[in-house]
Amino acid sequence: MKYVLSTFIMLLAATAAFSQTTKYKDTSEVPRISLADAKKAWDDKTAIFIDARSAEAYKDEHVKGATNIPLGSTTDFSSLPKGKTIIVYCS
Repeated sequence: MKYVLSTFIMLLAATAAFSQTTKYKDTSEVPRISLADAKKAWDDKTAIFIDARSAEAYKDEHVKGATNIPLGSTTDFSSLPKGKTIIVYCS
């Protein structure tokens, strides 16, 4: 788990209540979050983690409690909790 937590330094995406949808021109516009802020939001139960890696990588190791939604997935996101910060990570 320590290895996975270190991947937060290289977050692809973070923040925003899921009820809001924002399109970004490129990854440079995607909000970032520090490891300390991500951990605080998790500990405060104000955020959820989405692991955007493949199912195989997720099975090998992931943040405990993270939901696996691989990049490019056509998953119905309506089941994600409303009003929480969504923190997406990959490595």
